Amino acid sequence: MISSHEMKKGLVLEIEGEPYVVLEWQHVEQGRESANIRLKLRHLRTGAIIERTLDAGHNKFRLAPVERHPVIFMYWDGQLYHFVLLDAGTDPDAQEEIMLSPEALGDARKYIIDNLQLDMLLLNGEPVGIELPESIVMRVLETDASVNPDSHYKHAKMEGPARLDTGLLVLVPPFISPGDLIRVSTSNGEYMERVLLA
Repeated sequence: MISSHEMKKGLVLEIEGEPYVVLEWQHVEQGRESANIRLKLRHLRTGAIIERTLDAGHNKFRLAPVERHPVIFMYWDGQLYHFVLLDAGTDPDAQEEIMLSPEALGDARKYIIDNLQLDMLLLNGEPVGIELPESIVMRVLETDASVNPDSHYKHAKMEGPARLDTGLLVLVPPFISPGDLIRVSTSNGEYMERVLLA
């Protein structure tokens, strides 16, 4: 059990017997009334997103018994995403493979690139989802200029859409070109910066 003062993004709470990961939270003071905590949560099994407002002072939150295991994404076979479990001391040729459906991954699948290391979430030994890093470096496949050849000029402050190697669309500054690497926030899907190879 945790109190509202220990709340943070990424915790997995058990609410009405179901596991939810905390996407966002906010402590709200309401004058003389008791404080509330507003939660934006994603169901670990279904991916459904809900919002809850709870009394911050009197609630203790139960943590779901979720284990986090480091994995590397290997490939997508057209139906399932294949990950390899990274356990210390394991023979690389005998590493355990874990597979997840697109439904289990939800929107996180838009950020999964080859050889990405992340955490697999297991509930009672069953894989139920993944925890992405805060940002991911991805390759730009095409930009607004490459999609629309008539748009030769863009004002310096305008942003245009870019399609990344996973199919994700992101608004980018006009100096971004196909083939560039960019850092993208996994919390909101926004462009952060261009990444230059050393």
